[in-house]
Amino acid sequence: MPKQSKKTENTEAKKKPTKKTAKKPPVKTEKTAENGEKKKRGTPSQYANKVLPYLADIERYARCGVTEGDICGVLGVGKTQWAQYKKDNPELTETLLRARESQKGDLLNNAYRVAMGYYYEETHTTTVIVDGKPQTKTYTDRKYAKPDANMIQFLLINRYSGEFARDPQAIELRKKALELAKDGKIPPDGWEGV
Repeated sequence: MPKQSKKTENTEAKKKPTKKTAKKPPVKTEKTAENGEKKKRGTPSQYANKVLPYLADIERYARCGVTEGDICGVLGVGKTQWAQYKKDNPELTETLLRARESQKGDLLNNAYRVAMGYYYEETHTTTVIVDGKPQTKTYTDRKYAKPDANMIQFLLINRYSGEFARDPQAIELRKKALELAKDGKIPPDGWEGV
């Protein structure tokens, strides 16, 4: 067999034209909804299936202190999609806000109860042997939890800071700094930590 030169191999490759299949661009038709508005492109939202039926559960979870990330995990919704659902659906945002306000009220009520002291009941069950047969006996004790001085201090300082502040002068300085900031005057460098 005679050796072929490299030039002939390259020329043969040049002689064969490659077939290019031209793809036609997709025809864009404007799809409209029943009310005449343009439909959104992409996959439809799963809000109606994954979130809307569970609004009551979401409110209950949020009242109990479950984070939104954990709620997303339970519902099988991504965090980015959850943020979009909150943006697009005001009923979800209102449900979460209502749950947080309720949780805040419950926390304040319990903090007040701890600060003032309260009665509570403990139930005990014991097994007693009578005539060789075991019998269970249940009794309830009513106990009193003393007022918690730390909670009293916390509530007074945070709820009535004007009267019960640890450092009233610092509060006055903060008020002056806020007034100057509102007026557009920049306070001196020494006021940064106030």
